[in-house]
Amino acid sequence: MQSAKEYLIQEGLNKYIKLDVNADFKEGVFDAVSGKLNIPFPPVAEDLARLHRLIRKRKAFTVLEFGSGLSTIVMADALSKNKADFLALEEKPELRNRFMFQIFSVESDKQWIEHSQSNFPKHLLEHVNFHYSEIKIDTFNGRICHFYDNLPDIVPDFIYLDGPNPKDVKGNVNGMTFQCDERTVMAADLLLMESILLPGTFILVDGRTNNARFLKKNFQRNFEMSWDKDGDVTSFELQEERLGKYNILGSDFY
Repeated sequence: MQSAKEYLIQEGLNKYIKLDVNADFKEGVFDAVSGKLNIPFPPVAEDLARLHRLIRKRKAFTVLEFGSGLSTIVMADALSKNKADFLALEEKPELRNRFMFQIFSVESDKQWIEHSQSNFPKHLLEHVNFHYSEIKIDTFNGRICHFYDNLPDIVPDFIYLDGPNPKDVKGNVNGMTFQCDERTVMAADLLLMESILLPGTFILVDGRTNNARFLKKNFQRNFEMSWDKDGDVTSFELQEERLGKYNILGSDFY
């Protein structure tokens, strides 16, 4: 069976991503939450390959990403290839989508956005839109969570939840904050968006299992949830009949 690293090389992504950087890194208990790590986490080939395969298999059109990184490059590459396949079709349906083959990456760190933009493969820039927003602590149905202040005004068919950094969440509720290293992140933005998501929308939550369970408990529509314990990812797919001929997804016709 082809390994994740072999897949990324086959797709040409090793041209933009140093797959072996910091390969000897040993993650500490608080490294992912303390905000004090001075070196980047090494690329996780399995995570990156999973994202690329999903975008390609599902023929995604519009991606919303929470938390920019190497994943942004990988998904932009997949969207670029989806676009090439779409343009090669002899007959194309009319779709109600003004943001075809675009990824909107929401990030709470302005410096990281500048770094990401300056290091992004030039030929893929036409597919990516970096979007800055602050994040504030709040509640949903009386439970502590957090929301981005400003989100892209789009309707995505693929959502990747891998942010924010808990240290970027501002404010407190009754003295409790997300500056506490022991407290898990609890993004509730998808609950706010749920009513306007299209049938067939796919959500991938990277790690953040407590957050994924919170979403499952509070979603009101017919989402099918799958938890990959070994891969440390959770997926949701909105299992509802399509709204009409203009609201179909790529996987519906090619």
